[in-house]
Amino acid sequence: MTNDQQGKKIALIGLLMIFGLACSFSFDLGGEEEMSAPEKTLQALYLEETAAALADMESFSEIAEEDQPVAVSIDHEIIPGNPGSPDVEKDEIDTKNTADTRTALGDSFRLSNYERPFTEEDMVYHPELDLVKLLLAEGNDFYYFTFEMSSSGKEGFGNGYYGVEFDTDYDGRGDYLLWAKGTSSTEWIMTDVMLYEDVNGDVGGSSPVVPDTNEGDGYERLLFGPEALDDPDVAWVRSDPTDSDNIQLAVKKSYIDKNRWYWRAWADAGIADAAMFDYNDQFTEKEAGSPNKNGGFYPIAALHMMDSTCWIAYNLTPTGTEVGGCVQVQPTQQAPPPADEPEEPGCDCSISYRQLSRECCTVCGDYMWDSAINQCVTMY
Repeated sequence: MTNDQQGKKIALIGLLMIFGLACSFSFDLGGEEEMSAPEKTLQALYLEETAAALADMESFSEIAEEDQPVAVSIDHEIIPGNPGSPDVEKDEIDTKNTADTRTALGDSFRLSNYERPFTEEDMVYHPELDLVKLLLAEGNDFYYFTFEMSSSGKEGFGNGYYGVEFDTDYDGRGDYLLWAKGTSSTEWIMTDVMLYEDVNGDVGGSSPVVPDTNEGDGYERLLFGPEALDDPDVAWVRSDPTDSDNIQLAVKKSYIDKNRWYWRAWADAGIADAAMFDYNDQFTEKEAGSPNKNGGFYPIAALHMMDSTCWIAYNLTPTGTEVGGCVQVQPTQQAPPPADEPEEPGCDCSISYRQLSRECCTVCGDYMWDSAINQCVTMY
């Protein structure tokens, strides 16, 4: 019902109240019990208008029913089940250990690997945004991602978004983004769950992972979400029914175009905007702030209330040279070249040992140099 219709309805109700009072009012126009002609006419007019008003009320009731939103039933062909044994497990830093000092370890603005589950400037810690372990399990129809958080905290998961980026061509640039608002529901739901694609390949700007001046437009194509429900079974979210400190995501395998990729996880109640990836192209390090008191940009500023990971390999063997990858090959320590051995002097060992020089004394046989007499002598 519109505001205008509501106003008319209220006016009619008021009018009916007046009519009711008018009809029940006892007119005293001379003390006679029988109503006069003017009284009868007035009463008839009241009754006529009351009947018309009631008819209008019935009409407005029908309009109100038409204005009510119609519940749309969505038929799902397939719904996620429970994740099986994980194919990939990845431990992350539990910032709870340093939360009292309002600092975090492991944050890298340069590599877009954030460890900052804190509010802007005052650095209040939010455990529901602190990733401590990640698990990936492959099912028959879905990939399942379990985010173990430090805890669900006082506020629960409802204020944050939780996501997974997929790099399917191994260039350090995300190609798909599974993005879901947190929930307390222990049933799989699709409310506020999206799957995006970067069609024009500009996530990460000119140089993937590391900051540059090309902002790009992030993930610009919506494959699944409130406005793209051609297939209503694509992506899901729930609170882990076995552990209230975990949030779980599921995505249909057929929507990720390969079965091997790099992936990284996000918990984000700060920027939380798929169109702004990568964030370190949108803000300078000074604007972003830092959770490191020794870094020169403390405290965190524009990039706050978030935690992300490095690129994790799935069905791939990393080379260790991937920018932002979780596996980095450390340069091997090469043994120093052996020290040059002194060259043996050219000695004529056929002469008497007494005639040998100091250098040749020990070279030509069982001799030793006697410094007292400054001469080579036999050891026997």
